[in-house]
Amino acid sequence: MGRKVSGEATMEELRELEASLQKDPDLRYKLSVLSNWPQPAGNTEWETRTERALDKHLERMQQEFPQEELPVKRVRRNFRKWVAVLSILVVVLGGYCIYLLSVKYPQKAGKAAMAAIYTRDGSRSRAQLPDGTEVWLNGGSRLTYDPDMNNLGNREVTLEGEAFFDVAKNAAKPFSIHTSKMDIKVLGTSFNVKAYTGDHTTEATLITGAVEVTLNDGVERNVKLAPNQKIILHHTPADKLTQPNLIAGYKVENIRSNAQDSMVAETAWCDNYLVFDNDNFEDIALKMERWYGIKIHLNGNKLKDYHFTATFKNESFSEVLEALKVTTSFHCRIVSNEVFITQ
Repeated sequence: MGRKVSGEATMEELRELEASLQKDPDLRYKLSVLSNWPQPAGNTEWETRTERALDKHLERMQQEFPQEELPVKRVRRNFRKWVAVLSILVVVLGGYCIYLLSVKYPQKAGKAAMAAIYTRDGSRSRAQLPDGTEVWLNGGSRLTYDPDMNNLGNREVTLEGEAFFDVAKNAAKPFSIHTSKMDIKVLGTSFNVKAYTGDHTTEATLITGAVEVTLNDGVERNVKLAPNQKIILHHTPADKLTQPNLIAGYKVENIRSNAQDSMVAETAWCDNYLVFDNDNFEDIALKMERWYGIKIHLNGNKLKDYHFTATFKNESFSEVLEALKVTTSFHCRIVSNEVFITQ
């Protein structure tokens, strides 16, 4: 990781690092921290600036004490030694401060630090959890879990965004996914969860096995899904949660697959397909923001009511827009990383 950050890694080392990141998701967070660490100035530049500052200081001393001969060379050598000593003291004092903080704010006994996997908008990733569960994360998603889950009674993760899970079977330890609006409990199965914070709905799509979904949107309800079913929970505005008759509802429906290739729209993103299944333009804009890592502005209520059905793979953002224009007339203006769409 150090060679990658410093720009010294060879292609073989980069491939080896990528393989390690796939095996150990915790390394991604460490690499992110290391990549954002401020880069120190080069040794030559630092020495030059140090020597220049020392020369100015010695000139001032000569003016103040013109009768005394100053051992310049010795001062330079001693100065470098003092810099080395001070650097060591800084490290020691830093470690002592961390020790004092750990004593004052001790962690709870037995509570391990949580691990997290992030994907930014415009990217997708695949990882394996410590229990063997395979996870695919869509753009703009975050998954947190206890790295010591194999030694705990339950396997639990928390999701913000969208993820597809292929859960490793373990009848003795149920696997649970927590989102802000629903919790999902399984033993061994494959399913998709879409739980972005800003969306109007939270969805869970079951492909194989069986799951039990607990809804937490005002009233706690349990729903069991069968294979090829999905549940859609419509969120309720916060100011209406106190009124039971206005609590948002949910629906369970069967998922549809393409007759030619058996592709399921809800999980096609795992195979790098961008699918619109009679989606309105507002939802499509949100999908494309996460898919391409851009910001889209829709100007005009009529635009938001347009619906599209299409499938794309490896097409650029511009190519997708041109395809949508075939059936609907709209204007597009791109400024840096922002897109403005008008009627």
